[in-house]
Amino acid sequence: MKNKILLTLSLLMLSSATLADVKDEIKQSFNVSPAAEFRLNNVNGDVEIIGWKKEVISITAIITADDQEGRDRIEVDMQENSRGVSVETRYKKSNWNKNSSGSVDYEVNVPVGTKLSDIELVNGSLTIKNVSGAMKLQTVNGSIDAAGLANNSEISSVNGSVDVNYIDSIEQLDDISIETVNGRVVLSLPANINADVEVETMHGSIKNDFGLSAKKNMFTGRSLEGMIGSGDVQVDIETVNGSVKIKKN
Repeated sequence: MKNKILLTLSLLMLSSATLADVKDEIKQSFNVSPAAEFRLNNVNGDVEIIGWKKEVISITAIITADDQEGRDRIEVDMQENSRGVSVETRYKKSNWNKNSSGSVDYEVNVPVGTKLSDIELVNGSLTIKNVSGAMKLQTVNGSIDAAGLANNSEISSVNGSVDVNYIDSIEQLDDISIETVNGRVVLSLPANINADVEVETMHGSIKNDFGLSAKKNMFTGRSLEGMIGSGDVQVDIETVNGSVKIKKN
């Protein structure tokens, strides 16, 4: 009886070990100029990018897989060039499974003025904090939350909400472009901004704190066209299924 109990416990422990995730962590830092470019392409996993005062891009990649074989199929490629740093997640194909399994979460610090020239995520949420350089952000399945912005932005999401917040120092700002298919948009702007605003929704309301009037389109959807002050900054927002809110900071 005692041997049977020990055997059962051993099998349970083996089973638990077999089911446990394999985790790995990769860290790398690059000395860069204050206005360097940063690119990142990720398939599965969340990404957080935070601006800091150091002239260093610091990257932590946290890899999670079902087993060691799954871990071995995941590659994190970090490259430096004359313009900045690029990061890409790659999945090696196996004979029995050609799908991308496992995930990589990224924690990144960049100089405040870094240009986020191409950040692309397939399955995962994107968070940006206190980066004042221009940026191009794209997600397929995942939300985008970007705060502390001060420069031009091109932002798109297929399935996920978009929250964007601009600080008062927007001397270099000319253009804001936001598109979603399924997801609401909240854009927070300085109260003293001068902007030419155009908003289109297919299924969703349009609200703003700047006294601009939205209207129902003839067949479907709503639209808003209006000017705040002298209209120096072009603001374009489009969404299919989702509301739009433009707020004052």
